[in-house]
Amino acid sequence: MKTYLITGAAQGLGRELAISLAKKNNKLILLDKDITTLNLFYDDLIKNFNCDVTLIPMDLLGATNQDYEQVKENLLKEYQQLDAVFLNSAFLPACTPIENLEFEKWYELMQVNLNANFHIIQMTIDLLKNTNDSKLIAVLDSNIKDKPAYYGSYGVAKAGLEQLIKTLAEETHLNCYLAHLPAFQSNTRSKQFPSENPNSIPTAETIAQQIIKELDKKQDKLIEKL
Repeated sequence: MKTYLITGAAQGLGRELAISLAKKNNKLILLDKDITTLNLFYDDLIKNFNCDVTLIPMDLLGATNQDYEQVKENLLKEYQQLDAVFLNSAFLPACTPIENLEFEKWYELMQVNLNANFHIIQMTIDLLKNTNDSKLIAVLDSNIKDKPAYYGSYGVAKAGLEQLIKTLAEETHLNCYLAHLPAFQSNTRSKQFPSENPNSIPTAETIAQQIIKELDKKQDKLIEKL
C-alpha cells in the first residue's frame, strides 16, 4: 500500500488518477478548492473501494504561506512518507491574447499554475525524501509548445513549472517526471473549444490509466523521467 497526494482531485484528470489508485487499495490525499464535490467524491471512494482517504480543502489562488505550513505540519504528523505527488491543479478560464490580458488575470493564473506548485513541493518534499522510490509528477500541456498563442500566463506558468521540476531533479535525488499531456476530454476543454467533438480526443480516464501504467512499468511514452 502506497500513499499518493493529488492536487485538483475533485474532478477531471485528478479524479481519474485517484480512482485508478484507489482500485489498488492505496492511501490517497486529495487536494481541491471545490469542497462540495470533494466531499461527494470522498463518499464515492469509501463506498466503492473502502480505501484510506484524506481531504485537503484548499483554494490555491488564495492560500497563504501559513496555510501551506499548516498543511505540511498536519501531513508530517499523520504520515511517515509520500510515495508520489501529482501536481495536477490547473486554471485556464479563457484563451486571451497577451495584449488584451488583464493584469489581475495574469497574476491569478501564475499563482495557481506555478507559484502554488512551488509551495506544494516545499510542503511535501520532506515526506517524499523518506522513501527511495518516491515520485513527483508535474502535469503539463503539450499544446502550449505546439501552439503557444493565446494561452497567456497559463502557458508561461506551465513552461515555468517544467523548469522548476528540472531544477529540482538536478538539486535532489527525487524521481521527477514531466507528463506532457495531449488534449483530452474535460469540462475546461469543452469550454475552451466548444465546437470540438469530444469523441475525437481521449478521455481523462484513459490518460490517467496510461500515466499510472507508465509509472509502474517505468515507460516513457507519455511521461518523461528526468
